[in-house]
Amino acid sequence: MSTDKPPAAPAATPARDHGPEITLEVLGAAHEPFAAQPTLRFEMGVSEPSGRDIYAISLTAQINFDPARRQYDNETRADLYELFGAPERWPSTTRSFLWTHSSTLVHSFKDAITFGLAVPCTADLEVVAARYVAALPDGDVPLTFHFTGRILYAGPNRQVQVVHLPWSTSCEYKLPVATWKAMIKHHHGESGFALLHNDTLDGLKKYKRAKGLHSFDACVEDLLQRVPTEEEAIG
Repeated sequence: MSTDKPPAAPAATPARDHGPEITLEVLGAAHEPFAAQPTLRFEMGVSEPSGRDIYAISLTAQINFDPARRQYDNETRADLYELFGAPERWPSTTRSFLWTHSSTLVHSFKDAITFGLAVPCTADLEVVAARYVAALPDGDVPLTFHFTGRILYAGPNRQVQVVHLPWSTSCEYKLPVATWKAMIKHHHGESGFALLHNDTLDGLKKYKRAKGLHSFDACVEDLLQRVPTEEEAIG
């Protein structure tokens, strides 16, 4: 009789931990009234359906404008000519383009939590983002948020595990144009901004002093009144 023992069964391979299944969305937006500069605060929601303990998420959002996702009247198309060209070119020129990046740290949670994402803005019309939104009379600003970052979570035996947020993590949001314009008006009133060369500013200073005008706005208004209208030029 053979005394050989049957081979031991191989140990079961533990199931691979693929990490949390994170979903992010934009719940709303409002401007920060006490910020030093125009700043939007996006109210964000994050959820993880498996019930894992999430210790933290270091999160960066790349925020893009998606101009092709809304309609434009003829007057708005004319105002956006410098950005997108003639209307027949819009199918190729109104593709998604970068607005800004913003980073934050999402604190510990289980199942779901909300948090704020602050995004500084500007009224400078030399900046494409400000020029684009300023040209919109109403409606929404179509945005897409693309997220990157690292997730710290509780793995097997409560060990801290770290995984990267999948590159496909993104969401869309329609920012009301009224929210942006209310923010700019709160900080700057009825004023706008345009970048001028130092030589141009020096010329305006001299013109302002020579004419006894009280502001640069009055200088520009006076100069515009001296330019002949199209009808006068033709006549």
